[in-house]
Amino acid sequence: MDVTRHGLRLATKGLAVLVMICLVRYADSFALIFSLNQVGIVPSYIAILVLLSGVGAILGLSRGNRWGFIPLYFFIPAITMFFNYSMIPYLPQLFSPEFRGIAIFFLNSSVLLFSVLLLLKMMDNDVIFSIEKY
Repeated sequence: MDVTRHGLRLATKGLAVLVMICLVRYADSFALIFSLNQVGIVPSYIAILVLLSGVGAILGLSRGNRWGFIPLYFFIPAITMFFNYSMIPYLPQLFSPEFRGIAIFFLNSSVLLFSVLLLLKMMDNDVIFSIEKY
C-alpha cells in the first residue's frame, strides 16, 4: 500500500471518528427524542434515520469503504437542518449565541465539502492505480 492510499484511508477514518464523536456528544438528545413522553419538532422516524445513517457512515468509513460516504451525505445535512448539531465539537461555543447557528452551518458545510473532495480523490486514485497496472 502506498502513501497516498494510506493517507486517504486515514482521512476516511478521521471522518468516521468525527461522526462517532457527534453521536456520542449528543446521545442524551437522541435519548430524549426517543422517550415515550416526548413531543417535539423532530419526529422520531427522522431521528432514527439520522442515527442509522451515522452508524452506517461509521461502519463504512472506518473500513475505508466508499459506500460509507452515502450515509454520511445524509447525516451531515440532517444534523445541520433538523438538530443544529456541529460535526466539530465545542468549536461553535466560541461564537456568540446569535452567530452560533451560522457557525454550525459553515463548520458542517466544510466537513461535507472535505468529504466530497476526499471521495473524488479516492475515485481519482482508483482510476490512476488501475491504469498503471496495464
